[in-house]
Amino acid sequence: MNRVGQMTKRSFDFCTAAVALVVLSPVIAVVALLVRVFLGAPVFFVQERPGKDGRLFRMIKFRTMKNAVDRQGNPLPDEKRMTKFGSFLRKASLDELPELINVLRGEMSLVGPRPLLPQYLNLYTPTQARRHDVLPGVTGWAQINGRNALPWDEKFALDVWYVENRSFWLDLTILFRTVQKVILPSGVSQDGHVTMQAFDRVTSSRIALVGAGGHAKVVLDTLQAAGKTVDRVYDDNPDLQGKDFCGVPVVGPIDQLQECPGQKAIIAIGDCSKRRELAETYNCQWISAIHPTAYVAETASVGAGSLIAAGAVVQAAAIVGDHVIVNTGATVDHDCRIEDFAHLCPGTNLGGNVTVGSETMCGLGSRLLPGVTVGTGAMVGAGSVVNRPVADGSTVLGIPARPVPIGLSKKSQAPKAA
Repeated sequence: MNRVGQMTKRSFDFCTAAVALVVLSPVIAVVALLVRVFLGAPVFFVQERPGKDGRLFRMIKFRTMKNAVDRQGNPLPDEKRMTKFGSFLRKASLDELPELINVLRGEMSLVGPRPLLPQYLNLYTPTQARRHDVLPGVTGWAQINGRNALPWDEKFALDVWYVENRSFWLDLTILFRTVQKVILPSGVSQDGHVTMQAFDRVTSSRIALVGAGGHAKVVLDTLQAAGKTVDRVYDDNPDLQGKDFCGVPVVGPIDQLQECPGQKAIIAIGDCSKRRELAETYNCQWISAIHPTAYVAETASVGAGSLIAAGAVVQAAAIVGDHVIVNTGATVDHDCRIEDFAHLCPGTNLGGNVTVGSETMCGLGSRLLPGVTVGTGAMVGAGSVVNRPVADGSTVLGIPARPVPIGLSKKSQAPKAA
């Protein structure tokens, strides 16, 4: 946002906050009286929070909890101090009204990342710390996209997205959607908590999807059908970031995985070499996805990060390596070995004792007869029938499959992948 945009934002914040304080003064007075009656004094909750560039300021809110403490004088857990009245104030966002004073002072903006606790400052990654490049807000992009129900890393990713894409029109959109959220409140608390679990860099137990292309839809459906929760997607396409992918938010570029070591994730990209590159770059807990309609024999094994899609079959003693794709309806017979990062496209059939090398792709409906070995980095054309060994890095087509003659275009060499 340029200097003119910043001046426009500040002028809008000041004028809107001033008018809102006047118009809402009767509501503020009534809420203050009710807080005094139900929760006692003080009426306001004042706490230091980090603002722009991490500078501390005193944020003002209405109290929503009792001042209950244990024998050592420590505050009791939130669920012990929260009241029905306080919960109502939070759901209706009435506890936030005094923050309009912070907006008038220039300590906050109407729209921006929410100000959090000072002790979190040393826990942020460099990217997450960018949320302090702007004034904190009464509402923000994360608030209209899940509020406290979001896991921390997703919330921070949404905050950073706002910092990088902020504009006056985006602010107006967020304010409009905030009004909708106030009327129909959701996401006020995180599952299992009356407010929000403290931030301690604990990695989310939910799963991240890496990639937002066509193949990612298959992976997402497989995980959801298996009862897994995918709560974020990473993709390098800036046009997708900040939007939903099949109902799951695209929170940022893939490189943000650097900030979440140990994150449960799966690479949802069909390109074999790209999967290898990402798997070797990022320190994630790579999980496999097996569709409930797939069959995997008890004596078969499936490596980390692999997909066994709907209707696929992996028979006895077969070995599926890491980050392998056994796509829709593909069959892998007994004693086969599929090495890391290989891709069996939909309808591929492997006879018994077949070996498929790493980073090899077998096209739609291809058939590999029993005992055949396909080398590393090879391509088997769609509909081809392989009845003899395939050398490393070669492309074979036809029935029976034969190496592609020199001079064929790359387009004709490439098998049709899902």
